[in-house]
Amino acid sequence: MSLSLQFITMLVMAGSGIYLGMAADTFHRFNERKKRKPWIHYCNEILFWILQGLIIFYILYLTNYGQIRFYIWLALIFGFAFYQALLRVWYLKVLEHLIQFSVTTWQVLRRLIQRLVIAPLSWMLKVLTYLLTLFWTAVIWVLFIPWKLLRRPLIFVWNQIKKLIPENVKKYILSFLELCSKIINNLVDIWKSIFAKRR
Repeated sequence: MSLSLQFITMLVMAGSGIYLGMAADTFHRFNERKKRKPWIHYCNEILFWILQGLIIFYILYLTNYGQIRFYIWLALIFGFAFYQALLRVWYLKVLEHLIQFSVTTWQVLRRLIQRLVIAPLSWMLKVLTYLLTLFWTAVIWVLFIPWKLLRRPLIFVWNQIKKLIPENVKKYILSFLELCSKIINNLVDIWKSIFAKRR
């Protein structure tokens, strides 16, 4: 490798060491707050460091095609130590502020969605259900009241007509009218119960 490429590689590896320190602190900040079983915690640690190793090797490959030299390790350790000594305190403060900002933003967005979207939709659904219930109740009563008023006259007329109808035809007509009467009475009872529950 040329001297310029070696110098660039050292700078990149020093930056990778700083990145490694920041990534480790970020990982531990989020991982330590979650209550998990010990073996899950250890598996997360192993997977994290494997991933970081692959990322750093990929950066090295992009820089000098993956050629590993002793000074590369020194540059990586120097970057990590530089972060621990001078940048870690500042980064943790910035990270904590970013987390608090994200949590606050999420809470505000959740409240806005709850009040501006979910609550109005829920209220509109309740109003629509109530209006539909009133509408169908009115329809049933519109049908029910004339039926109550005309029931006795119709029965009287039917009794008079029934005397003139042959017995075989009378039987089919009577069964049909009884079925219609049962259906109407059942519908009235159902809508009465629904309206009573809504109230």
